[in-house]
Amino acid sequence: MSSRPANLGQLKDSGWQSVPVKEELRRNVAARIREGKPIVEGVLGYDETVLPQLETALLAGHDVIFLGERGQAKTRVIRSLVELLDEWLPVVAGSEILDDPFAPVSRYARDLVAEHGDDTVIEWIHRSHRFGEKLATPDTSIADLIGEVDPIKVAEGRYLSDELTLHYGLVPRTNRGIFAINELPDLAERIQVGLLNVLEERDARGRGPARPGARLHGRGGVQHQPARPTEPEHQPALRRVGAHDRHQHRGPAGQRGPACPAPW
Repeated sequence: MSSRPANLGQLKDSGWQSVPVKEELRRNVAARIREGKPIVEGVLGYDETVLPQLETALLAGHDVIFLGERGQAKTRVIRSLVELLDEWLPVVAGSEILDDPFAPVSRYARDLVAEHGDDTVIEWIHRSHRFGEKLATPDTSIADLIGEVDPIKVAEGRYLSDELTLHYGLVPRTNRGIFAINELPDLAERIQVGLLNVLEERDARGRGPARPGARLHGRGGVQHQPARPTEPEHQPALRRVGAHDRHQHRGPAGQRGPACPAPW
């Protein structure tokens, strides 16, 4: 860690370049393919089905939804995607949302860079800290996912219009990383629409604009939510997600069967 740039000026001199998380994933996936390495390790039975589709989705820069029965390694695959990120990432020291030193988003980081310039302190975050996960439940709210005004900060004397009054939710806190929702159908439809609008507009608004750079993935256990007569299940999600993979292992002679056992 001591050999890495410690402030913004040193980071500029090092030649490090900031890229969107989707471009980062695309670059590292392409490198693994050239080297003949699997993009996901420790999962059996998907070499000719799910994994090629996942490769295509990642190379195309899509957000992804995984559909399948229980025990088919959906969560295991999503968590393994963290290994496709760069090992270390520079962020503005003290930032709650892993602000890019070259393009800070939060009010805290913008003010810090404006005040200290090239002397702004930089922290290096390991890729294992760039993953966020949420188990969806019917009572999950937009405040949990995106954020809300912190009443304690307001009571301390801040104005509602002050960006610093915002308590960030899980999605902004996974900025420049990978965010996954398990059991996506359990979210209320209005929450699905509100959250997945981020996939279309790339914009989440609390108090002040913020454009999250998180890669989003959903996981749905299709056996839990019967389809409505007027709309197939997952439709609010599928209409907005760039790619979706159905986890289904095929046995001999093309027969369908459960996923091969793996230690997840």
